[in-house]
Amino acid sequence: MFALFRSFPGAFRPLSSCAIPVRKFSNLAGTRTHENLRMAFSGESMANRRYLYFATQADVQGQPEVSSLFRAVAEGETGHAFGHLEFLQDVGDPATGEPFGDSEANLRSAIVGETHEYSDMYPGMARTAREEGLDDIADWFETLARAEKSHAGRFQKALNELSQ
Repeated sequence: MFALFRSFPGAFRPLSSCAIPVRKFSNLAGTRTHENLRMAFSGESMANRRYLYFATQADVQGQPEVSSLFRAVAEGETGHAFGHLEFLQDVGDPATGEPFGDSEANLRSAIVGETHEYSDMYPGMARTAREEGLDDIADWFETLARAEKSHAGRFQKALNELSQ
């Protein structure tokens, strides 16, 4: 079965061989293509994380060939997501809408995203889970809110140090 996967086009294409597009400034804002790039970035990012999770499961199940396949394809998905981000730099971070590209802008965008997660997203999800009687999941969301607050603080510290 692994031999079939190995022969699948692009299955073991390293990230370095992915052609990241050269940015050409265009009038992307507000177009359907802008939304398509945002959705494609989200899908590729999600596929990357899923495949890394699947690779870990394959490792635990003693299937290193399957794990290697998932890791290789995950790396390709990362290349695809990076390509989408290159185009999206013209219109802002797909998660926050904030400008990004240089380290200062990237830190600011990360702070906005992490702040949203710890102040709104995860607390709201925790409330919903509790209302639905899913206390273990509510606890998980509350744990993540604390982690995201820590991440925002770390990004803020780095931004402060960069600005000095």
